[in-house]
Parts: sequence; C-alpha cells; structure tokens
Amino acid sequence: AVTAGSLAVPYGHVIGNEKWRGSEVAQRLQGKVRLIFEDGLGLVDFHLSNRTCILLISEADLVAGDEFKRRLVRFRNASSLRGIVIVEKTQISDQYYSGVQKLVVLELGMVLLPVANQGEASQLIIQLVSFCV
Repeated sequence: AVTAGSLAVPYGHVIGNEKWRGSEVAQRLQGKVRLIFEDGLGLVDFHLSNRTCILLISEADLVAGDEFKRRLVRFRNASSLRGIVIVEKTQISDQYYSGVQKLVVLELGMVLLPVANQGEASQLIIQLVSFCV
C-alpha cells in the first residue's frame, strides 16, 4: 500500500522509509533537512512536502532484477501523489538504464532523475525539498 499520502510533511522536512536508516543517502541528508524515519511508508522511499514522493532505485535494485519495476507500477496505480524516480546510473547499472527510462517516463509518465551515487541522490533530494513548498 502507498501510505505516505496520509502524512502531512512540514516544509523543510523529509520522511524517510526506515529501510534507508544508516545508508549513505540518509547520512548525507541529516543536518541539511529534518529527516524523520517512518516504518509505514509502503512503496515510497522518501516523502517530501506538497504530496511529492521519491522512489529511489539503487544500483543493487537494478542489478537484482524486476522487483523495483513492480514497486513503481504499484505506486503509479495506487497513488495520486507526485512520484519522482531517482535511479543510480553507474557503469554497472548503465545497461539497465534504457529499460528503466522507458518504463518510468513513457509507460508510467513519471519524472526520472539519474544520479551517479547515493551522495548525488541526497543532494537532489535536498534541492527538491527547497522547491516543494
């Protein structure tokens, strides 16, 4: 279930899925934004204010197979939230990128933002927080 929509996220805050606690992206967000971890975010990785959600696809997710695709489709079908997909595009995951791009942009009509690593992903989330008023 997509439960993040029920959350009212105050400006300057990010609600992070518990699974990202201790990750590089979470560590880099702390101190830049108010990061609060929640266990019940469902399909969403990070929830920003103004009904915007981040779905983060790591290099490991891409290489591991199609589970992330099912998660994106379930999110799109079940949610009225604005979903932004951030994908780690590395030398290892590059071969999978065009398939992800086709699914996210053409089939699901969502925004896709490629990053080189979790550090870049955190910088992007920080920028999005300041724009999602």
